[in-house]
Amino acid sequence: MIRPKREPRPRRHRYRSAAALGATAAVVAVTLSACTGSSSGGGQNSADGQRLVIGLSAEIMNLDPGLAPTGGRETIAIRDSIFDTLVTQGDELRPKPRLAESWSNPDARTWVFKLRKGVKFTNGEPFNAEVAKYNIERVLDSKLQLSYYSQLSAIVSDVKAVDDMTLQLTTKSAAPGLLTILDYMQIVPEQYMKKVGDKQFNTAPIGSGPFKFDKREGDQVYLTRNDDYWGGKPKLKTVVFQTIPEVSARVAALQSGAINIANEIPPDVAKTLTGDTKTETVSGTRIFFLGMNVKAKPFDDPAVRRAVVQAVDTQSIAKNLYVGEAQPLNQDAFKAMLGYQPNIPGNTFDQAAASAVLKNVTTPVVIDVTQADATLGQAVLGQLQAAGLKAQIQTVEDSAFDTKTEAGQEQAYLSSWGVAEGDLDALIIRHFWSGRDDTSKYTNYSNPSLDDQIKQEQSTVDPAARQKIFAGIMQTLLADAPWVPIVTPNEIYGVSSNVTGWTPSPIGLFHLLNTQVGRS
Repeated sequence: MIRPKREPRPRRHRYRSAAALGATAAVVAVTLSACTGSSSGGGQNSADGQRLVIGLSAEIMNLDPGLAPTGGRETIAIRDSIFDTLVTQGDELRPKPRLAESWSNPDARTWVFKLRKGVKFTNGEPFNAEVAKYNIERVLDSKLQLSYYSQLSAIVSDVKAVDDMTLQLTTKSAAPGLLTILDYMQIVPEQYMKKVGDKQFNTAPIGSGPFKFDKREGDQVYLTRNDDYWGGKPKLKTVVFQTIPEVSARVAALQSGAINIANEIPPDVAKTLTGDTKTETVSGTRIFFLGMNVKAKPFDDPAVRRAVVQAVDTQSIAKNLYVGEAQPLNQDAFKAMLGYQPNIPGNTFDQAAASAVLKNVTTPVVIDVTQADATLGQAVLGQLQAAGLKAQIQTVEDSAFDTKTEAGQEQAYLSSWGVAEGDLDALIIRHFWSGRDDTSKYTNYSNPSLDDQIKQEQSTVDPAARQKIFAGIMQTLLADAPWVPIVTPNEIYGVSSNVTGWTPSPIGLFHLLNTQVGRS
């Protein structure tokens, strides 16, 4: 069951103290209000109550779901409002029906999907089994090299439309995670895609979701209501997604009324929200980590990597930087995941043991971070320096960071990975399986023994049996230490008090079908 993770690089948490907001934030708020006032914003000031503006912490990437870079959760959340998937990942981290109303397994390698009738794309094209087949085959086309090609091609051997509303997939072996990978394959209209091609589609995407793409201007994406959405007519007429990387700017925009929802609010800042704003919190599914390039000095030495792990005090970071709103990690999984091992010691903080190794490392270390993760990066840097490692932080622009890390060209980097699937497989396939594609090099780690373990767990359907295999996988990763798993934070949103019908999602999506502004 080789499958992709929810999003190629779901991050950003820049934990900036509330004390840092100050007068600069007020100026930013005034500026944003002026920019988004009567024509493109609206926030709490929306006259008709049917415009919602969402402030995002990260850059918006490609809107064609197949093109890399696919972006983090922020971009995926936008696409989730434009496109449908066959199945959807529920907030309980379990697949639920979407364009596929039901599915069955006549045998271990055969999956039959009964598709939803009467669905149309917003350009009028009908959705049916042939369209679903086209979408699967598009990803499987080696010439296109779309996102998730390597994962899907490793498990699917055949796809066919049995009849107009029945799709059948045949896998190469048992594939317990097939539903999850389908959850992340957003469906595009066949005829329109063939007519315009990938590049033009990316500038004017068409889907069958609750909202239609309107336009993209700079760091803003505008969506309008799909009145004919099969799931019901959305209450909002317009949704605007706007990138606002700085926490201070997002909070200022929220409190001024320039935006209605702001994602990634640090815990200490959340306690300072005043006026017509509130916070909404949900348990998170992101693993923040320090990745080390195993082909670059000094991290080509496993002993150095293990010492770096010992130098990072995850308990202190969770308590002090996240004000208790995060789960400290001692392994490459959080507690709610299948694959988490409660009975192993895991990583432990031991500055003395780390220092015994790191003080002898002569190679200078540069840790790449994005601006959004700079504060967490500084906290980790301080601990590494305290253990004797000669290291520094290098802040890299978002898209350059993606390009560099995906190609495995960094020495070390700090980022996060969303595991909305709730399954360790989703993480290890993208980061540690040697068969991953060229957009997933990251730490350049590979291990034939780990590959064998992955193959074994992917051919096993029983969760208890997979959990036992995952125990061995976790031990391998802890021993080889390509990562320092740090924390899984809660997801904290700032929300205008007059927003109704919206609750936060642990996987970072915005379910806006029943959302309103200023209406009860």
